[in-house]
Amino acid sequence: MKYRPLPFVILGILHLVEPLLKLAYFKATTHFPIMSIIENITHLNAPRAVFEFWFLFPIGGLALLGVKKWSYPIFVSVQLYSIYRHLNYEPFTWPYATSTPQWPSLVLLACNIAIIIYFLLPEIRKPFFNKEDRWWEHRERYTIRIPCSYTLSSGNTLKDAEILNISHSGAFVTLPESENICQEKLIINITFLNDNICLGAKVISAHEFDSEKGFGIAFEYENIWEKLYMTKIMKMIARAAKKHHKQQLAA
Repeated sequence: MKYRPLPFVILGILHLVEPLLKLAYFKATTHFPIMSIIENITHLNAPRAVFEFWFLFPIGGLALLGVKKWSYPIFVSVQLYSIYRHLNYEPFTWPYATSTPQWPSLVLLACNIAIIIYFLLPEIRKPFFNKEDRWWEHRERYTIRIPCSYTLSSGNTLKDAEILNISHSGAFVTLPESENICQEKLIINITFLNDNICLGAKVISAHEFDSEKGFGIAFEYENIWEKLYMTKIMKMIARAAKKHHKQQLAA
């Protein structure tokens, strides 16, 4: 399994649990029992106060763990808004306030600034805007021969074929057809062990694999259930491919 960059995961989780960290801090720095602290917090009336306490940082955490184009502006906006609220909080309005900020607030403010600087670095920004840099989303592709059948959308004849390699997103198939089927739609019937699935697919390329001519197809899932069932089949294919690889190494 491929994981997201560790800094993204750590920062994302810290943002998600930030309300709980605040509760723990209140408990550690006051003599009140935890239930009294929670009860007082539940009495927050202003919508902005409720949002800032419970939702601001968790939204940033979800955005960071998502690592999409929309994630970057949302995550950075959370940090900027947090800095804005800190600088407009009364203890920060020097010289009008008589007290200076407590060190936890200064630490949090410094962390917000450091996070923004970190995510301004080009190498850190890349995965948000370039899908190819999100390596953890790339599906494993397995080289394995699987008999299958298909029907072109332009016809109704069921024909035999063979899959040479496959991933969750598509496959390379030897179709006994001419190259003019590129960009064609088809229905492909895949059976592996005791499981069978019929998927819509689109022919996207014609090339060779292991010196055999064929076509690259991209699966077109109609619903989440097809994706989940294909995930189950891919797990079985992965186990079979790894077993076959070990046998080849042992031979």
